[in-house]
Amino acid sequence: MPYHPEKILVEKSALGYRFCQEILNSYKSVPTETIESENSRESSKDSALSLSQGKRVLYLKEFKGSAFKLCPGYSENVLCCNYYVLDLVENCPLECSYCILQVFLNRPLITFHVNVESIIESMIREINQYPNRPFRIGTGEHSDSLALDHIFRVNPYLVETFAKLPNATLELKTKTAAIDSLIGLEHGGKTVVAWSLNPIEIIQGNEHKTASLQQRLNAASKLIDNGYQVAFHFDPLVHYPNWESGYSETIEVLFDNIRPEHIAWISLGTLRYIPKLKQIAEERFPKTAIFSGEFIPATDGKMRYIKPIRRKMLEKVSGWIRKIAPGVPLYICMEQRSAWSKLFSYCPASPQDLEAYLNTNLNSDRNA
Repeated sequence: MPYHPEKILVEKSALGYRFCQEILNSYKSVPTETIESENSRESSKDSALSLSQGKRVLYLKEFKGSAFKLCPGYSENVLCCNYYVLDLVENCPLECSYCILQVFLNRPLITFHVNVESIIESMIREINQYPNRPFRIGTGEHSDSLALDHIFRVNPYLVETFAKLPNATLELKTKTAAIDSLIGLEHGGKTVVAWSLNPIEIIQGNEHKTASLQQRLNAASKLIDNGYQVAFHFDPLVHYPNWESGYSETIEVLFDNIRPEHIAWISLGTLRYIPKLKQIAEERFPKTAIFSGEFIPATDGKMRYIKPIRRKMLEKVSGWIRKIAPGVPLYICMEQRSAWSKLFSYCPASPQDLEAYLNTNLNSDRNA
């Protein structure tokens, strides 16, 4: 069922924004409390709720920082793809056992930055300073990009804005099938909708409240019919007893439903997590077993599978994809350059080179 808030908390400074008023008008039956700021007593009281309870509260606020920035995963120690994130939403109504947001966010509330227009204007000013540089920008860093759009209705605005930007591509990442707001938009080929994929066993056991594998692929097919390109992220790859048959079957199902020429890119990344996540996740999801694998502390402070496991998983999954779709740009996320040289016949020299490689399959001339 689509997310429905049990309470709305709104800052006074947010009341003058269009997106705030539209949400309040659409949810008049939901108890609403107006507060001075996030430091007020009322906000602090709701912020003390548990992770599960906090998600029932929708917090509307004006964001006063920099919402447009380089991906926080960017590092000199790994080969990054020069990705940028646009933070409009914090927290997610979906319940994935491995989700880093369980540790990362300071408050458990579903938070929406309602000053969308000013945030976008600031982003446009920044990218206009580099007219010859391509930007890949995603909204799925701190929440699912589509799971809340029946409330926020921000994606149509974003899609039609990016359609007019010559040097920027929008990526909407999701584990849902909530695509209705994207149908019929004039996207100009500048929006890529991306799905995270995993075997059915992992989806059912660890990706709670998400769409099924087939529902995700059906949604992707429908958007392709509306002129969109799509992308897929096998991230996190989870090592479990039947992982080889699980991922090989998932890849077969993917390409039974989606032709390679419609895919902008595919990424791979093995499960990694901050040590604190394990206890939190296992308390919230006692049936999960994904943290019981062979993990070791890595140089980035995260727990990662031992190298032989990571290497075998990346080799197998990339090989299965390459066999069917050799022309689709394929990249690995959050891995050192040495992993690239072992897996692929090429190794981009820099984040800019990797970004250029991923852009080779984009077709910005497609119109809805």
